[in-house]
Amino acid sequence: MNRICYSSEIYGLAVEDLISLPDSSVLPKNVPDDEVILLIGKRRLWYPDYPVTPDTLLKGRDAVKKAITAGDAYIPVRIAFENRIKAYDFISPLIRKLRYKYNLFSSNIYHIRPQEIREKGLERNLRTSANAYKFSNPKYQMSEAERQQTYEKLVKSMQEKGYDDRCPLDIMLCRNMGIKDTLNQGHHRMSVALECGIDRVSVEFCAAGQAPRFLHPLCRVIADFNLFIKHLLSR
Repeated sequence: MNRICYSSEIYGLAVEDLISLPDSSVLPKNVPDDEVILLIGKRRLWYPDYPVTPDTLLKGRDAVKKAITAGDAYIPVRIAFENRIKAYDFISPLIRKLRYKYNLFSSNIYHIRPQEIREKGLERNLRTSANAYKFSNPKYQMSEAERQQTYEKLVKSMQEKGYDDRCPLDIMLCRNMGIKDTLNQGHHRMSVALECGIDRVSVEFCAAGQAPRFLHPLCRVIADFNLFIKHLLSR
């Protein structure tokens, strides 16, 4: 088992998504003081034959039971993951193509308020009808009419059917500079959900690794600056 790392954020997850999880057999050192910690398993997208390791509760079974009894809809949860990148590899956590080689997803989806994702500043791009589907990669570029039509179709779908759990938002743990959680995929769905007044969406978590601990202070400053610039440019 590689080193266990932790999300930069605490997430308010739906209690009913957690109560059925088995307890983890992993006993890492230096466990945070958070009341509930979810250890994501291992699942690879687009590889149906890849063996799936289930998500488990690393900590907090009693807290989840109490929340169920109290009728609480959500409970604060820290997300843990196995660092699959070697300790001496300083580069892979910082570079997208290298990082994705190690990237694995949670076995389950979870439910969260989209307002919380925005409040935490996890979006790398703030999407609206004005900038929807504007991609820098020429491969994905659309005409103005195509962009508006696609965006309006998504709005209409959520207005009529609500959020589709089959298309969870993808939150990558320690994505930005190997230290800061960010929304990896689903920026348009995220914005449309808020626009439509939807207060519950599905999410999945993924992770590859984390920057070395001695680089955390510097990486945190750069990560915050990166998000500031991305938000500025997306307006």
